[in-house]
Amino acid sequence: MSCSIRLVITSEDMAKCHEVRLKVFTDEQGYDAASDVDEIDSKCLHWLVVDQNNQGVGTARLYKYSPIVGKVGRVAVLTNIRGSGLGRLLMEAVEQHVLENTQFETLALSSQLPRKGFYEKLGYIAEGEVYLDEGQPHIYMQKKLPKKTS
Repeated sequence: MSCSIRLVITSEDMAKCHEVRLKVFTDEQGYDAASDVDEIDSKCLHWLVVDQNNQGVGTARLYKYSPIVGKVGRVAVLTNIRGSGLGRLLMEAVEQHVLENTQFETLALSSQLPRKGFYEKLGYIAEGEVYLDEGQPHIYMQKKLPKKTS
């Protein structure tokens, strides 16, 4: 499958990100289909993966205003096609943007426990204990980014 990744700058792309989330999350997992998308996403940068038909198949968010103290950026990645390599491509796009455009030194995420191995392969390390989020076991993970060179 041929896909492309782009930084979201239009309301049409934001709507596609919303559609991807609706496909990935079930009602039990806490994504509210009726939520005001602009309100949810106003404090984030977004990336969208589209297929050859310009349909959204993945999305990533980088929280611009991290609730975590220090130079830590929080990231979330979703794809509705498992095992396609899209998750890896999205993570690489977010990391590249962070390295070039922000002061974040570390990226953090909350991973569902079964996805922990995927993030470990990308260099993330589990921090702390497993906890329940919306009834699903999660673990907090971090990745220290390489120092920026001038």
